[in-house]
Formats: sequence, structure tokens, C-alpha cells
Amino acid sequence: MCTPSAGAWGNRPATSTPSVTATTKVSGEQDIEVTPGPTDAVSALAFSPTADVLAVASWDGYVRIYRIDKTNAQPVQPWQQYQHEGPVLDVTFSGDGSKVISGGADKMARCFDLNTNQSQQVAQHDDTVRCVKWIQAFGGALVTGSWDKKIKLWKIEPQPTLITTIDAPERVYAMDVIGPVIIAATAERKIVAYQVNEAMGNAQQVVDQMSPLKYQSRSLAALPDGDGFALGGTEGRVAVHYFHDPPDPKDGKVKKFAFRCHRRANADHPDVPRNETYLYPVNAIVFNNQGTFATGGGDGSISFWCKESRTRLKTFETKGTMVAPKELFKTNPNRLPVTAIAFNRDASVFAYALGYDWHKGYTQATNEAHVFIHPVNPEDIKKRPPKA
Repeated sequence: MCTPSAGAWGNRPATSTPSVTATTKVSGEQDIEVTPGPTDAVSALAFSPTADVLAVASWDGYVRIYRIDKTNAQPVQPWQQYQHEGPVLDVTFSGDGSKVISGGADKMARCFDLNTNQSQQVAQHDDTVRCVKWIQAFGGALVTGSWDKKIKLWKIEPQPTLITTIDAPERVYAMDVIGPVIIAATAERKIVAYQVNEAMGNAQQVVDQMSPLKYQSRSLAALPDGDGFALGGTEGRVAVHYFHDPPDPKDGKVKKFAFRCHRRANADHPDVPRNETYLYPVNAIVFNNQGTFATGGGDGSISFWCKESRTRLKTFETKGTMVAPKELFKTNPNRLPVTAIAFNRDASVFAYALGYDWHKGYTQATNEAHVFIHPVNPEDIKKRPPKA
């Protein structure tokens, strides 16, 4: 490995000849590519809740784990990896950050212990495990959502044990947890939520509704206050929806709203035909510790948002033709879809993955994949006051 040169997080390292274990490659301005990276599209990214450790889940069947040292000129350090028997579709950490847990097309969830560097199977379904999340209920438990139309809760220590099984209305496409509540978006545009009851050892349904979007759900994130969710669809739209949203007595308005994003029109992109607009899926939504959130889309752009002011805070995107000058998003000149995004625990680091998301079908398929680390400017994620 080459010796780190003098410099700080985000600076371009001095020229050197890296060995086969070289850990980073600067692309664009400050964003740093994670290497060695995945060999197929990235399905999910997750940061540890206790340290700057990043887990990357890929369709190549591997979960790769990296340490990030923000004081180092080469801050990304490969650490460990483990394998599933098929594509990996989601990844998360245990509450204490000591374990990485993933689920995939092999119909199981696996747990990798960062202290022992050993992995084991901790959950099983009858179809693909699409989502894995960690919930603090039951002293810390794993939640798995599957295409077998089941959501299951598991204790993984001292031995993997099933706590309870929830019958979802359809295949689970996206899922998140907040406090004792599990929120899931399923096929057929259904949104359901379940509240865990530790005394009864089960989970009770508290929400059963249709999606506020017209088309298939693609991504979901629970609101930080626990009273709703942000939902991304295939039509380039995000809905911010509240479970309890009575009209304001002053003006009769409700808090819920939806907005367009990840769309391309001729005015901004000359390669889009005049009088046409291209719609792209919203592949990922994540909140940070400031209460603002980010979206990543099939158009290859990323935006930061404030839901209180309903404002776009920052955009990473490549505008115009392939050779257009002053590109804002220099790490993605070919406009690969953004397939996954994540903030670290203090929102000082933002990770994003570029690769194919299959929204154009098999004819456009490629296994090209990249993961980048972006140092966050606090002003870019700062809340704005609500509009009058």
C-alpha cells in the first residue's frame, strides 16, 4: 500500500504508484472512490451507528466493509468482506455496531461479526430477502422483509431465534424502522406499518393504506419524528406522508405533500427531445441527524432536501451534453443511475453508489459499479425555516 501523503480529508493525494492493495482513487474534485470496489451493481450502503465504518452490498454476492479515517489523505481502508450464495439486496448494522447483517436472493440473512470476522446465517425465508433492518425492541432484534410476503423478527444471539412472523399484504419492496414501528412498502402500492409489542412478543398492524404515489414504490425512509415516511416512486416523484395529519385549523392545510424530482427536460438537457420529459425512478431516500434528507435517482443525480421548508438544499448532477463544461457532478459524467446512498452517524460523510438499476431493461445492462465518499459541508444539509 502506498504511504499516505500529507493532506486532509478531501484533498487530492500526491502522485504515487499504488500497489494492488491501493485503497482510494480521487475522481472529480473532492469525492473519493472506494477501491477495491464491487464488480456488479450496489444494492445498498450502510454506515455503522457507532463508528465510521461503511458496508457495501452488491449484486456480485459480496458484502464489503471499509473503515473511513477522515484525517487521512487516503481515508478509505478496505477491512473485511463476506459472501452470500446469490445477489445481496440490503445491508444494515446491529445497534452496537459490532455486526453487519445482510439479506439477499439466497433467501437468507447473514450476520458478520466484526470482532471475530466470522459470518453465519441468522434468518431464513421462502423467497428473496429484500430488506434487513435493526430494531431496538426485544433488546435489539433483526427485522427481515421478503418477497414471500412475510416480515419476520429475529433474535440473533446467543442463537438465531424467530420471535414472530407478520403476514404482509404483498411482496416487500422497501422497509424502514423508527422506534418500535416497522414501515413497509409492498407490491400493489400498499403501505403498512406495525408496532412491536414486547410484552406480547408480536407486532400489531397500525397502518394499512394505499401509496400516495400513482406508480410502483421504489424506496422508503421513516420520518425522524416517527409519524410518517418519505416514499420514492418509479415516476420521479417523492411523497412525504404523515400518519396523523389533521388539517391546520388556521388555514385547513395538511402537512403531507409530494414533489417532482429526478426528471429531465429539454431545457436542462439538450439530449432530451423538445416537449418531452424523461421520468426516472427514485432509487434511494435517506435522512441524516439534522433531519434533512437525500434522494438518489435513475437519472444519475443526487439532491439534498429540507422537508420543513420544502426546499432543495443542494444538487449533484451532470447537466447538458456529455462534454458540457462546469459539470457539478464530475464523478458521474456518463450519468449512471444512483443505486444507493447513506449518511454516516454525524452526517459529515455521504456515500453514494453508481451503477445500473434496470429501469431500461436488460438491453442496457452493465455490471459497471462505483462507490464514492463525499465530505459533507454542514451548510448543505442545514434545515431551513418553514415558508410562510
